[in-house]
Amino acid sequence: MDEEAFKARLKKLRAAMAESRLDTFATLNLNNVRYLTGYSGTNGAVVVTPRDAVMFTDFRYASQVALQVTSMRFVITKEPLAEEVGRQVKKSGAKRAGFEDGHVTISLMAKLRKFSGGVRWTPASPVEGLRKIKDARETALIRRNFRLLERAFSKIGDVLAPGKKESDAAAELEYKLRLSGGEKAAFDFIVASGNRSAMPHGVASGKKMARGEPVILDWGWVLDGYNSDNTRTLFLGRPKPRLREIFEIVLEANMRAIARTAPGVPLREIDAAARDFIEKKGYGKYFGHGTGHGLGLEIHEAPSLNARSEDVAREGMVFTIEPGIYLPGVGGVRIEDVVEVTKDGCDVISKGLPKNLRILG
Repeated sequence: MDEEAFKARLKKLRAAMAESRLDTFATLNLNNVRYLTGYSGTNGAVVVTPRDAVMFTDFRYASQVALQVTSMRFVITKEPLAEEVGRQVKKSGAKRAGFEDGHVTISLMAKLRKFSGGVRWTPASPVEGLRKIKDARETALIRRNFRLLERAFSKIGDVLAPGKKESDAAAELEYKLRLSGGEKAAFDFIVASGNRSAMPHGVASGKKMARGEPVILDWGWVLDGYNSDNTRTLFLGRPKPRLREIFEIVLEANMRAIARTAPGVPLREIDAAARDFIEKKGYGKYFGHGTGHGLGLEIHEAPSLNARSEDVAREGMVFTIEPGIYLPGVGGVRIEDVVEVTKDGCDVISKGLPKNLRILG
């Protein structure tokens, strides 16, 4: 990513700081550091003022930071980052400094206060606010990531098969993705078959898949720091009537939520588009999680799509839409897509992964 793009992000951050009346902002959250600088190491911090920006890391990353960080100056330090950040904030002459209370522990805050003097530290999350709206490079990376999933999914019938362990299937998919590019699994793949498909987070186990069972596959990959996330429900043979019924309900709920997605629409209304339909069909109590979440540098990030959301859809947002029904002792269905909010609606980034009822074998 070019230097000017990161400078544009700093400019937006400074505008958000001014709006919150912050004269300094500090982040030690590595995802936010990466968003502001492009740095992908495992130790780093950034301090931003209206006129200056500096990144801190240690000797291990001296060569890496010189290659990756061009939009601000950087300092290689032998001191703990909290000490350097505190001293830099004090040096800036700040009176009101922002910190990310969702990422800063009590002990870390104590160190920041100790080395920053009489600065007033104020909870603030301006970078998360900026990250809600993806730029063209971010959406391009997410789309490229989904192309990797599509290639692996094209042979899904060879991976999900009766008699094979769920964990073996998950390992095969991860191997295919590693060969195709990218970095690593975004999370432990969910391969949940039979009754285990009623577990929303039924991480792949040693259970052997059997003919006639549903299989929930929830998987995602990391490409240049950005995540993909997708869920499909497939059947190893003809599904039982009730499972076919809830599959069609979940599919319709998924499509209704997608159809409701457009700029200016409250996210709770997108959630309701899926939730109200499932409730109308009598399965409301079996859909207990939110309809979706933001996707980007983190697998779960802002915004959230649920009944309590106070946010609205805005052009450039990228989030999941993933209704589900989970019947204990019977099985479950979840269908998850990723959408980008466009000028007049949304585009389904995951449309290359077929979601209609599919019987394998």
